[in-house]
Amino acid sequence: MNDRLENLRMFFPAEVTASYLAIQSLLKNNGIGESEFMWQMVWVVIALAIINIVIYWKFYDVKDVLLQLVLGFGFIVWVANIDTPRFKDLPLVGENIKLGAPILLIFYTLLTSFFSRPERKADKKPEETTNAPAH
Repeated sequence: MNDRLENLRMFFPAEVTASYLAIQSLLKNNGIGESEFMWQMVWVVIALAIINIVIYWKFYDVKDVLLQLVLGFGFIVWVANIDTPRFKDLPLVGENIKLGAPILLIFYTLLTSFFSRPERKADKKPEETTNAPAH
């Protein structure tokens, strides 16, 4: 399961996943339990999902709305799998999160096999960019 989570994490910008892990770590270091501050973390997840969209739009040149929705959903699936205890009391979702999150992870992994992982604009080879000089 950890391999799947790591593969899923690679679909998201490191800035977004590192931010979530840092916030999670700050809560733990300040003595806040794994199941506390649920609603605040829901807002953090929403904010990071929006930042995820902006980063993909600007730095990865991902303009396809469907792909943006798939990537945004995947980020939420990733969060649900690494922070399950925090969201176990979430209405409508929480009571099923221990079973639902891993199942969604499996289906999301299958879904992403149809997409290639987005690359940063700077990571693309010069011949792949539209601004590349003509030979």
